[in-house]
This record gives sequence, structure tokens and C-alpha cells, in this order.
Amino acid sequence: MYFILDEALNIDNNVEKNLSIAQKWLEGVYNWFISAFPKLIAGLIIFIIGWWLTKIICKIVVRAMSRAKVDKTVISFLNSTTNAILKVLVILCVLSTIGFDITTLIATVSAATFSIGLALKDSLTNVASGTLIIINKKLKVGDYIETEGLKGNIVKIDMMYTTLCTYDNKEILIPNSRLTSNNITNYFVREERRVDLIIPISYSEDIEKARNIIMNLINNYEPILKEKYNRVAVEKLNESSVDLSVWVWCTSQDYWKVFYSIQENIKTALEQNGISIPFNQLDVHLIPNESNNKGDY
Repeated sequence: MYFILDEALNIDNNVEKNLSIAQKWLEGVYNWFISAFPKLIAGLIIFIIGWWLTKIICKIVVRAMSRAKVDKTVISFLNSTTNAILKVLVILCVLSTIGFDITTLIATVSAATFSIGLALKDSLTNVASGTLIIINKKLKVGDYIETEGLKGNIVKIDMMYTTLCTYDNKEILIPNSRLTSNNITNYFVREERRVDLIIPISYSEDIEKARNIIMNLINNYEPILKEKYNRVAVEKLNESSVDLSVWVWCTSQDYWKVFYSIQENIKTALEQNGISIPFNQLDVHLIPNESNNKGDY
């Protein structure tokens, strides 16, 4: 009986002790909240106003650069960079207002950044590459490029990725480091481009006649630039055809129009003038058997 009473007393003491600890903790939290409440309100106000000002400043910067006719690529990159920097400053101001030691925080963040930087070196490389792309101005929004077998129009250059849009409306994200470390073909960076075609004709056809027909078509086809060096020449004596190399110049804007239409027009013109375009075929020649008096083959 006494043992049970002692246990009950011990339980009551423990409960009272725990309640006392909880009460002290709640009182401490309450006192901290009361003392820190003005700072928390100030920090919240700074956060809301800072976030709002960040959006306003970014819009003003974009509008100013657009009026100054700055390249769209530069505008996109600087907008994302400015937005990130301003938001970091707002967060630091909020932490300082609440009561955090910014100096210690910056030192801690710097040490952590070094470690994180090693783990995120590929991402940092992409950021550095994006900066180089913007500074060098070798690529810009609207360019049609090819790299590593990928083709498309550049629609956006961000800090880490360059976005391409293909002709069939697919979106391709390419890390910026890949663009600075690989070969890139920029198709429409020049105002004029040359269309290269191979037109085969039969060995039995007159080469000069075919050349004159094609050149006459070129000289009367409006999208082709007449002042440039357009020519028709023998490219190769193929197994079943004589391959004519056709060079025609046009503006980059008209490239695909000329590329497809000129081939159709050349085929039509050659057929109308009796010039045949060969295709792969097998000719079988039967030789008479001279020992057979009946003339069988």
C-alpha cells in the first residue's frame, strides 16, 4: 500500500515538474514573441514592399532597355539576373530587421557556398557560359542554329539554359555550357544565303542545253539575287547520271521558299524541254546466241 502511494506521489511530482518546465518554456516563447513582435511586423512589411519593388524595378529596367532597342537576349538575361539579386537583398534586409547577425550569416553562407559550389559546378558553369553568350553577342533570340544534331530558333537565353523552338513546335532546353564548348551552325545570322542543289541528268542529254535551261530559270526567278554568283556546273559523273551542281543566292528570309520551289521549277522546266532526270534502274541486254541457227536468244 505504501509502495503504491509512493509511486503516485512520484508521478505527481514528475507531472508538476514537467508542467513547470512547459510553463517556463511557454512563458519564454511568449516573452520572446512580445519583444520580437515589432521586429516581425517590420520584417513582414519590408518583405512585402521589397518583393513588390523588385517587380516594379524589373519592369522599369525591361521597359527602359526596350526603348533603347537593346537586344532581346540581353534584356531577358539582365531581367532574370536583376530579379535574383534584388530578391536576395530583400531577404537579407528582412533577416537583419528580425535580429539575425548578417555578418555571421554572410560568413556562414560564404563557407556553405564554397561547398555547394563544388557540388553545383556544372550549374555554375552554365551561368558563366550564359554570361559569355550575352557578352559576346554571337547568339541572340531569333537565330536559327544547329548544335549536336539539334536545330531550332532561339526563343530565350536564361542564366542556365538556352531554349530552342523547332519548326514542328517542339521546345529544346540546352545547357549554356554545351553551347560554349561545342560547334554551332547559325543559319540565318547573315542577310543572304546560298541554296545548294544537285540536279541529275541522263548521260544521253546535252549538258549545255540543260545548263542554259536552268540558268534561264534562275535569271527569271524573282526571289533569287541576280547580282550574286549563281551558277550551274558539273559536280560529278555518277554511276547512272551526270550530277549538276546548282548555286543560287537569296535572302535568308526567302531561303526555304527558294529551296523547295526552285527544285520543282527546275524539274518542270527540264521535262518541258525533253531533258530526262534518271532514276535508279537496271538495264538488261540480251546477246544473240550465234551457234543457234534459229536465232533464239
